[in-house]
Amino acid sequence: DGRLFVVADGKSVLAFDRDATTPKTVLSGLTAATSVAVDGKGQIYVGVGDPDNQIKVFAADGKPIKTIGRAGGRPLLGPWTPDGMRFVDSIALDAAGKLWVMENDWTPKRVSVWNVENGSLEHEFFGPTSYGAMGGAICPVDPLVVVGQGCEWKIDAKTGHATCSRVILREGMELSRFATSPEGRTYLYVASSGLYNAGPLRVFERLKDGQYKLRTVLFYADAEGHELPVAEHGKPLGAKQTLVWADANDDGQRQPEEINGAEGETRFFGWYMWLTPDLSLYSENKQFKCVGYTACGAPRYDLKQPIKMPAVGLGSADGRRVLAWGEYAKDRSWFRAFDIASGKQLWQYPDTFVGVHGSHNAPPPEVGLIRGSFSTVGSVKLPEPLGSVWVIPTNVGEWHILSEHGYYVTRLFQPDPLKVVWPDSATPGADLDNVPPGMGGEDFGGSITLGNDGHLYVQAGKTAYWDVEVTGLDTVKPLTVGTLTIEAADLPVARRMREDYLQAEAARQPLLVKKLTPAKFTGNLPEDFPNATILQFQKSEDAAVRATATWDDQNFYLAWEVRDQTPWVNGATDREMMYLGGDTVDFQLATDPAADPQRTEAVLGDLRLSIGPFQGKPQAVVYRRVAKEQHPRSFNSGIVKDYRMESVLPVENAEIYQRNLGNDRYAVEARVPLAALGLAPRPGLELRGDFGATHGDPAGQRTRLRTYWANQHTGLVDDAVFELKMEPALWGTLHFAE
Repeated sequence: DGRLFVVADGKSVLAFDRDATTPKTVLSGLTAATSVAVDGKGQIYVGVGDPDNQIKVFAADGKPIKTIGRAGGRPLLGPWTPDGMRFVDSIALDAAGKLWVMENDWTPKRVSVWNVENGSLEHEFFGPTSYGAMGGAICPVDPLVVVGQGCEWKIDAKTGHATCSRVILREGMELSRFATSPEGRTYLYVASSGLYNAGPLRVFERLKDGQYKLRTVLFYADAEGHELPVAEHGKPLGAKQTLVWADANDDGQRQPEEINGAEGETRFFGWYMWLTPDLSLYSENKQFKCVGYTACGAPRYDLKQPIKMPAVGLGSADGRRVLAWGEYAKDRSWFRAFDIASGKQLWQYPDTFVGVHGSHNAPPPEVGLIRGSFSTVGSVKLPEPLGSVWVIPTNVGEWHILSEHGYYVTRLFQPDPLKVVWPDSATPGADLDNVPPGMGGEDFGGSITLGNDGHLYVQAGKTAYWDVEVTGLDTVKPLTVGTLTIEAADLPVARRMREDYLQAEAARQPLLVKKLTPAKFTGNLPEDFPNATILQFQKSEDAAVRATATWDDQNFYLAWEVRDQTPWVNGATDREMMYLGGDTVDFQLATDPAADPQRTEAVLGDLRLSIGPFQGKPQAVVYRRVAKEQHPRSFNSGIVKDYRMESVLPVENAEIYQRNLGNDRYAVEARVPLAALGLAPRPGLELRGDFGATHGDPAGQRTRLRTYWANQHTGLVDDAVFELKMEPALWGTLHFAE
């Protein structure tokens, strides 16, 4: 009827008549009220928190009618009780009369749907996970059981639907791993904090489905032995001791005689947990084997007696070797494997463009090339000839497996964003060979498990916990000894490879921009721009680009020919965001020849011209980080907030011609007035600039690949700000001539 209902102070519900400034009290005497909804009958639904944790339903006159949900709500820990609510935050009634309840909880995140007539639960929806799907692990006893977000989940083998079995802990589950004792006991190791924070490492024994018991805790303490809370993000904890409590009498309580430890702060996790399936923990160059178990089965560790290793890294599943990873952000580094007992280096393998930041410079994928690695996610023991293997996740949409003998075994997932093919549905048996391990970048989470069935399982995902079985490893065979012979017929191949490398290097040479007016635009670059120098560059054959530019006294002319399997598709709903939404062509320019060529930030005179399809028409937008005339716009990402472009303007008087050249390429040609660019070309002028193109995913919704002539620091495609930023120091040289 147009009235506005408001929850006031958690104790009452007020109603404002239309255009009224003074409310009327509709309900009073409530406890911890959080939310309100009204149905077509005028009945009022109020969500309340502790102690009731229910939805209370009242008649229009305020008379109580009924409640929805278990009295007291669901318990915070223990077996999952789906008919109980907790932390009711907001509610809504849909057109069918169903009541939707948003619960403000991370353990787990849930939206529940209720039948208002009989009060029964009809649906519950979970997720998403925390960013990067951190904290997930697959149970070796039953690979259809996954832990994450502090809970245990059971997957239906036929439908793929997951149900919550139990809330295990509420202190956070940033990292988790399963391990198995020689006697066959199953343990779950959980770290509430991760890379940037030090916190306790809890060890639960999994007794059966949905039943866990805390056995051991490794924690940090001050000099007096008092446990320290988790430090704020990125701040040092300042621990004086690392202590181990192992429950000896099965009472779940810490007694002094059950605690031992060592001085200093010993970390057992960083990006991933440094645990192997035999319960061995690793910290820097130290290996801590499980030294035994208490009478009730709590794993014991002696932190004063570590095994010193020859390098910092993660041990093999059998504990005999250690794999050290490359140096973060380095373009060229190494994985190195050592024998722990002798200290001898056994082999090394290239670890290139290491980590998130290193991966931004990475080349296209190649078989055997490890780019953007996140150290190692874990190690398991497989049948010979593989033996112990390490699994290596990366920031570029692929994982890798290295064997203990130094062989590259295989790649997991599809790193080429233009070859990604998603299954029709997320059901058991879906083939994940041609998808990334999440979204293709910043898929930070992940773990591996060797099931009791002998199969390797991978937990991956970005905002969901994927439960993936790796198949085909049983087909691996040992290499036979042989001879490699270089024949005369191989020499032309070698010469052609050398020429290709030389051509790629030549592409970085200055571009000659001639004074030339195209007679017409047809999409045929050599005919439309006769005698112009045409650049060729690519990150993959399926995304090859040709581009050129010319000028006359009034205009600047640009042209691109782009290979693309879904040509000229862009899902942006905002013209200024086309660069994020799929296919665009791009030109970046420094109009001030006196600007510092090594500058890392754009200055006055630097611009970016982006052209893409928007609402069925090619559109051009010019971005200026620094501008005399202000037309500002702010851009935001998960890392950078309020990144300000001082001017973002469409080029209204540009002439743009676009044509699809078959099913796998397109051409764009443009005439842009010199005044729109602030450009005054003349023979002999040298400016800095770059040409590029962005490629969208097959659905045409999001940019998945950026290809540029000069700037190779373009691997990042998951950040709206860094995809927009100009990097003048990485531009090439444009030489203007008659």
